[in-house]
Amino acid sequence: MKRQLKQTSLIAAILLVAPGAFAQPAKGKGAKPAAAAPAPTPAPAPAAPTPPATPSLAESLTGSAKAEYAAGKILYIDGDYAGALVKYQVAYETSKDPRLLFNVAACEKALRHYAKVVRLLEDYKTKAGPMLSAEDKKEADELLANLKPLVSPVRVTVNEPDADIYIDDQKVGTSPLSEAFLVDLGARKLTVKKAGFKEKVDTVNASGAGEIALNVQLEKDVHEGLVTVRAGKGDTISIDGKIVGTDRWEGKLPSGGHAVRVTNDGKRAFQSEVLVQDSQTRTLEVTLEAEKGGGVPAWVWITGGVVAAAGAGVGGYFLFKGDTTQTPAVKGTIEPGVVNLPSFRWH
Repeated sequence: MKRQLKQTSLIAAILLVAPGAFAQPAKGKGAKPAAAAPAPTPAPAPAAPTPPATPSLAESLTGSAKAEYAAGKILYIDGDYAGALVKYQVAYETSKDPRLLFNVAACEKALRHYAKVVRLLEDYKTKAGPMLSAEDKKEADELLANLKPLVSPVRVTVNEPDADIYIDDQKVGTSPLSEAFLVDLGARKLTVKKAGFKEKVDTVNASGAGEIALNVQLEKDVHEGLVTVRAGKGDTISIDGKIVGTDRWEGKLPSGGHAVRVTNDGKRAFQSEVLVQDSQTRTLEVTLEAEKGGGVPAWVWITGGVVAAAGAGVGGYFLFKGDTTQTPAVKGTIEPGVVNLPSFRWH
């Protein structure tokens, strides 16, 4: 009897703690299931900690960076934007605080260097992103939108790799460039340079009306000129001690002095030095004289008092070696228009 009373008391205690926890659905017609216990109300989640406020530039900068920043602020307020630009740049290089890029951009905007402003603001948004408030980001986006009509993207392709590309004498990159770069409105000077090639200079007219595509073809900077030697039939022509042909020869020679010699059996040899200049043409006409003869050497062809050794309209410069006794001036086509013709005693 006592054991039965104890079991009855234990069941009653459990039902008081969790009513219906052990209730079984009633059997038989019209039976209703026991009501389920209400779910416990979840405890409220703890509030997220408020992130600490980012200190201002004046608070976070220290040492020389803070002094440069303060000086830049004074200069900017005074309207000396170029001076403020220098101070802000030094402060940024010293501290590496990306928020200073906005100050640098503000100076460039005041100086109307809009392409630089766009690049600076894009760097500012990328590098200082976590430090910026929603208002800071909105201000940068609005400024970028207002500047778009004031710049033009330029895409430059060059036929040679590793060529340096400049806009208004400031380097913007090296070929090949994967992306277009921005330039301010107006006529901009484009310069492309590479060692061993001729420098290419062009003008870019930027209107802000879309991308400008330019294809630059660099030419090799060759230091040579074209030389033509016209001699008589069967005459042998040598250049710098090497036989190059007979009767007539034409070819390119490196810039500088070159020895030209024309010979033929039974005739007096002709030898002279011709000065070759970059991308210029020199023409030499030679008529050899028989071994027995007198007077003016036959290799100097004179017609009507005009020396024709250099060809009409083509300047030439020749050095003749010999024993000179008199130097009569004869007007001719060789620059500067007068050539001294020496008399020679041949041995």
